[in-house]
Amino acid sequence: MEFVLLFLVAGLVATYFIARYEKKSSNAVEEILRANKNVPPLFMLRSAELKINAIKTALLSDWMTASDVKKVADELEGLVEDYKNRDITLAVYYTKLGALLIRVNELKAVPAEA
Repeated sequence: MEFVLLFLVAGLVATYFIARYEKKSSNAVEEILRANKNVPPLFMLRSAELKINAIKTALLSDWMTASDVKKVADELEGLVEDYKNRDITLAVYYTKLGALLIRVNELKAVPAEA
């Protein structure tokens, strides 16, 4: 009988320590998630930077007309300012940069008029 009581007490003590450790770990994870809630996704941010660099490189090339360069440059500047002023979210910024890059690539495929 004493043997059963010993195992019962040991089981209860082990259960207590497991539950305590579980709660401590859960709280730590919640703190990390709460702290990182407002951090933008880094891969999306890096990809947006690469899109901007590709658009700027295209603006420096000689296959675009001056009016096309002005339109694209103005739109790019507006997007960057809107994102810096937090008027648009990262997801919208990323999507609009992608659309602008597609348009720049389409302009590249169109032959220049003589």
